[in-house]
Amino acid sequence: MPIRNILVALAGSGASFITFKYALYISKLLNAKLFAIYVIDEKTLTDLLKANVFVQKEVEEYKKDLENQGNSFLERVKNLSQQKDVDCRAVLLKGSVHDEILNFAEKESIDLIIIGELKELFSRKDIFYQPEERILRDAKCPVIIVKNQDLVERLFKEI
Repeated sequence: MPIRNILVALAGSGASFITFKYALYISKLLNAKLFAIYVIDEKTLTDLLKANVFVQKEVEEYKKDLENQGNSFLERVKNLSQQKDVDCRAVLLKGSVHDEILNFAEKESIDLIIIGELKELFSRKDIFYQPEERILRDAKCPVIIVKNQDLVERLFKEI
């Protein structure tokens, strides 16, 4: 079964851009459609509000900042996709990161998910709270974890 649809989960960081470059490389290599997904983690914002870390106004301001950051990052990846002649759909979602990624993957018949390097776990609880860990464990399709920035940059230059 060929890989036709690839999802790359993005967080807006420099490391996330490296992950995107690798996803772009794989998409180009396989002639697959790429879905670049940026999720605003509304669940964490709600939890911070409930814990009285933020007041409602701060949550709304922070959510707006995250939305602007997400749109800006997605615009960057769309431009890079066009430069490399890769069919890429950039999508901004809101909700729980792992739920949104996995629901989108199922809805769009994603064949492969690409995520950034896993964060260091400091306790067993982290396994249940890190979105990347949950995506890795719960995805119904293969998941690639991107590591080695130098290799990714070399591969990216080939396309």
